[in-house]
Amino acid sequence: MYNKIPCTAQRIDQIYPYTLQSAVTAPTFKLGLQYLSHHRVKILEFDELGLASEVEGESGRYQQRIYLDHNSLFTRCSCTSPERPFCRHCVAVLLEFHRLTTVQGLDPLKEPARLAKPLSEEENPPSSVSTQLREITLFMDWLKLAVKALQGEQAFPEKPALGPGELRVWAQSLQRLQERWQQSEAERAILDADLAARMKQLEAALLETHELHAVCEGLQQELARNRDLLARTAQERDQLGERLKATVDELILRHRLELEGLATSRQEISAALEALRHVEAPHLTQSPNES
Repeated sequence: MYNKIPCTAQRIDQIYPYTLQSAVTAPTFKLGLQYLSHHRVKILEFDELGLASEVEGESGRYQQRIYLDHNSLFTRCSCTSPERPFCRHCVAVLLEFHRLTTVQGLDPLKEPARLAKPLSEEENPPSSVSTQLREITLFMDWLKLAVKALQGEQAFPEKPALGPGELRVWAQSLQRLQERWQQSEAERAILDADLAARMKQLEAALLETHELHAVCEGLQQELARNRDLLARTAQERDQLGERLKATVDELILRHRLELEGLATSRQEISAALEALRHVEAPHLTQSPNES
């Protein structure tokens, strides 16, 4: 497991326990203290910038390489622990080295146990000034293109060929940022399309609502007209009923009067006929001689 974190210490013995405690998780620091208290740490080689060590772990013996370089602390352990930014074994080693330098008075400057191969050369060979300037120039040129790409003026450039170090980390970070931005832009385009479709649906629904509202108003007006017509029809019906009743009553009265008149006329005619019969009767009874 290989890791790197920023570190302002100038010497390896200047990494103090409180610094370690703030850099790792509480369980990792606690396990490192347990390894230290059980005397499982063995410092093999050291100098002012780094050290090599071994730790007796739960499943075997692990080797560590720890060193300072360019304001960073590099740690490497042969274990497979997922602990970050570095494992419990490296914590135990740094705690043990701090104990040796403070309690036992070990001074890496006066009593260096030189490493067979400098750690800084093993993991990060020092680059020349010209190489560093070249990488800085490459990074700055690439950064200008990357900024234009982030502003939407052109495509994002390919990552420059940089060696291990902060410049490559920055370039990788910017590239990941651009990838996240592209992903967010794609997601935003999908959301915009979905929003536009929903807006069209809403507009269609609003139009249909307006049409239904107009139809409803028309039906309400028609209903009001029908109600008025019904009221007028009922009024006319009542009036016609009254007229019909008055007409019937008038006809009945007229027929009654006519019948009464006819009855009177009949009686008069009967009386007249009876009178005529009595008048003509004597003439009808005389003989011919007498006439």
